[in-house]
Amino acid sequence: MFLKQLLRRKKIEVLLAEMAGENQLHRVLGPVSLTALGVGAIIGAGIFVTTGRAAAIDAGPAIIISYTVAAIGCAFAALCYAEFAAMAPVAGSAYTYAYATLGELFAWIIGWDLMLEYAMSCATVASAWSGYLNELLEALHLPRVAARWSSDPFSYADGAPLTFAINLPAILIMLLITAVLIKGIRESASTNAVLVLVKLAVVVFVIVLGWSYVNQANWTDIPSNERILPEQSAIPKLAKDHLIHTEKLSTAEAIERAPALQQHALAAYKLERAKAETERMLEEKDITPLEAEEALAAAKRIHEPSLATTPEEKAEAEKLLAEVREKAPHMAAEKWGMIGLLGLNHYLVPIDDATRSPFIPYGISGIMLGASIVFFAYIGFDSISTHAEEAIRPQRDVPMAILISLGLCTVLYIAVSAVITGLVPYPTIDDKAPIAKAFSDLAHREQSSSLRMATAVIAAGGLAGMTSVLLVTFLSQVRVFMAMSRDGLLPPIFGHVHPRFRTPHLATMLTGAVICVVTAFTPIRKLEEMVNIGTLMAFVVVCAAVLILRVRQPGVHRPFVCPVIYLVAPLGIFVNLALMLFLPWDTWLRLAVWLGVGLVIYLGYSRFHSRLAKETLHEIKHHGMTGSDTPLRG
Repeated sequence: MFLKQLLRRKKIEVLLAEMAGENQLHRVLGPVSLTALGVGAIIGAGIFVTTGRAAAIDAGPAIIISYTVAAIGCAFAALCYAEFAAMAPVAGSAYTYAYATLGELFAWIIGWDLMLEYAMSCATVASAWSGYLNELLEALHLPRVAARWSSDPFSYADGAPLTFAINLPAILIMLLITAVLIKGIRESASTNAVLVLVKLAVVVFVIVLGWSYVNQANWTDIPSNERILPEQSAIPKLAKDHLIHTEKLSTAEAIERAPALQQHALAAYKLERAKAETERMLEEKDITPLEAEEALAAAKRIHEPSLATTPEEKAEAEKLLAEVREKAPHMAAEKWGMIGLLGLNHYLVPIDDATRSPFIPYGISGIMLGASIVFFAYIGFDSISTHAEEAIRPQRDVPMAILISLGLCTVLYIAVSAVITGLVPYPTIDDKAPIAKAFSDLAHREQSSSLRMATAVIAAGGLAGMTSVLLVTFLSQVRVFMAMSRDGLLPPIFGHVHPRFRTPHLATMLTGAVICVVTAFTPIRKLEEMVNIGTLMAFVVVCAAVLILRVRQPGVHRPFVCPVIYLVAPLGIFVNLALMLFLPWDTWLRLAVWLGVGLVIYLGYSRFHSRLAKETLHEIKHHGMTGSDTPLRG
């Protein structure tokens, strides 16, 4: 009985009937507006921020392949989304689809999971928004927003951790977005359309202008030994903790001395790597003794000025490096995500080593990890399905908008990732505003005023792109809340529609407040990973749900039919699940905690307030059914 309650399903007819009544949303979105919403949600922080960071530390120039792998996983899911969105054009997206196929408990889980995709995505993009704001201010020769007021408390400024920080620009842009969304969907769509045109123009501008400055040697000639290894990434993170726990300094003293220790240790580490690589190449006769001597001399000229000079500084740097080396095996396994934690990387490392090259410096694991990270850049096409209830002709326009927006953005992503890795050697790509910074450095090298102006244009385009992402993803989150509130799984406040604006204003204000707090204090990298694992899980569920419904209800009218469903859906499940496995284990742990909290809320509140549960009890009272005779929806 209890299990049947958890697995009760909604009929497709019930979903369609719910679109009528006083809570109906305005049908004002045509195919162009829907496609613009998709592009608006997709192109943003992913292409302007995530591309650079993933190329630098995860995939190198092979970030192009990472984008292709992520696009394949998204394409399978997009076809499944398109079929479901055309069949049931109501608000709620994957949550609604799961309710109709897998049952109420799974619907709750995926609805709770979608909060990671949409709300946390807003927080991630708002956090990145501040970086591009500073690039724009610098290009316009205006003062930058101080690091203390444009970063989270876990960030570093000039090599030193910030003792107190708050991302104020992110809060302000979220407040503005909240106000726009309360005003209405028509105004939101119009605002988004303008922003989409701006950022598409800037993306094309980046590709056309950047291509003429691409150095193909950056794709093929940078030795794979120059890649950023986990040990190198760990030195800045461990410097302060080392001074506190090993050297027994106070927090204030550690913060003051951490930048110098970090510099000394990094220089020693890089010189050590250069010596080891030179010896390897000499032993394998890849270079002559004279070439080896010249290479070592060049490495010393680069790194010796940053080495420690006093015996005390040298001892501190050596202790830190010893700590880093001790933790190196664990850090290497972390690069494999859950696969490393499960020990499966042991079987894949030989393949990783065999595929490593200047173009693929991090091997297969780098490509897959890069794909799981840049997957964030594709989040958005599924948000079109959350607006199906506001589409004029949803059966035709929603599938079309999903597929067109995904295809267009994939082409642009691959082109931009090729340009950024061709402009800048991948180990030196900036991780906060990579595209704007690349053109800024290029303008400095070329002493070109026109390139400096181009930097300002790119930074402005980045801001426009991220603003439109905020607009659409926030809009999508509130629509999911509204669908869950209609079903009684969330309090009525989330489903209340403003009598004049016809928007869920209370849910918008509440969600905006929460996002402001999260974006002000949380590191962007962790937010990205949480968003990715939440979205990948949603994609897996949608692919499974469409397949299940094909078997259970083959006769339901499907205006759009996913081709080769018995191949596409399983492949969608496999590819998206594989990408999930390359995310870090602590991201899985956060997902488990998040879902655990959600399960407590469901069992404590939602299960008893579910409209479907109340309807079932009503039928029991009137028809005298109990136990296994209790009628189930669907």
